[in-house]
Amino acid sequence: MPRCLFRAVCASLLWAFFQAPLLVAADETALLTLYVFDRPPYYRLRDGHPAGGFLLDLSLAVLDRSAVPYAVRELPAPRVTDTFEKQDVAACATGWFMTPQRQAFARFSAPLYQDKPLVAAMGATGACPDKTTLDRLLVEKHRWGLRRGFSYGQDFDAKLAALPDGRVHRFTESASMLELVAKGRLDAVLIEPEEFSWLVGQHPEYAARLRTCALSDVRPGNSRHIMCDAAVSPAILARIDAAIGEFVGEPAQKARRLLALRH
Repeated sequence: MPRCLFRAVCASLLWAFFQAPLLVAADETALLTLYVFDRPPYYRLRDGHPAGGFLLDLSLAVLDRSAVPYAVRELPAPRVTDTFEKQDVAACATGWFMTPQRQAFARFSAPLYQDKPLVAAMGATGACPDKTTLDRLLVEKHRWGLRRGFSYGQDFDAKLAALPDGRVHRFTESASMLELVAKGRLDAVLIEPEEFSWLVGQHPEYAARLRTCALSDVRPGNSRHIMCDAAVSPAILARIDAAIGEFVGEPAQKARRLLALRH
C-alpha cells in the first residue's frame, strides 16, 4: 500500500462522502463494538465519545460504508489485547499494527494508513549524528521511554526487548515521556513524527528543548489496520475490507485519477 499521509486521507474521506450517504451507528442495533482510546492526532475522544482524530474519522467512515452496525466504546490499549486474547467478543479496534503475536488471537483488515518512519525524540542540546541508526542510539542512550502495551514493529520490539533491565521505562502517555526528555530525566523516546508534531503543537515550550533524529536503519512506517477479535466473522471482515478499498485502496485511487482528468 502506498504511503497514505494526512492529505491523502482527507481527500479519500471527501471523495467517499459525496459518493453515497453514510449510515448512522446505533447502540441498539450494533453488531460490532469498536474499541478506541484517546491518542491524538490519531484518535480523539470526549467523555467516551468520538471527537475527531484523522484515523478515527477514517475508521468510522469505513464502518459506515461497510453497513455493519456498530457502537464505539472507550477501552485502554492493554485491555483491548487482553480482551481479544482471553474472550470471544464481537469487537474490533482501530489503528493497530499487525504482529505475529496478535495474529494468534485476532483478525486484521486491509491497511488503513501507513505511518511515517519512526524517529528518536531527544533533548535539543547537540546535533543528531549523521546517518545515525537505532542500534547506535541504543548503545549511546541509556534511559529510553516507550509506550506501555504498544508495538513499535517486529524488528524494533525485538531490539528493545533485548536491552538490560532498567534501560527501558514504559509510560501510558507520550506527553509524559516527552516532558521527561525535556527535563533530562529520559534520554530518548521512539515516537511517530505525526504524534511528535501534534504534541509539540500542544506544548510549545517543548519546541526549544526537544528535537527528533531520523534513523537511517528505519524502514517506512508500519501499516495500521482495524484489528478484530477472532470471533468476528470473515464475512464482516470482507465488508470492512471492501469499504477500505473504496477509501484508500486502488478503487479510490482510480476514482481520484478519473476525477482529476475531468477537471
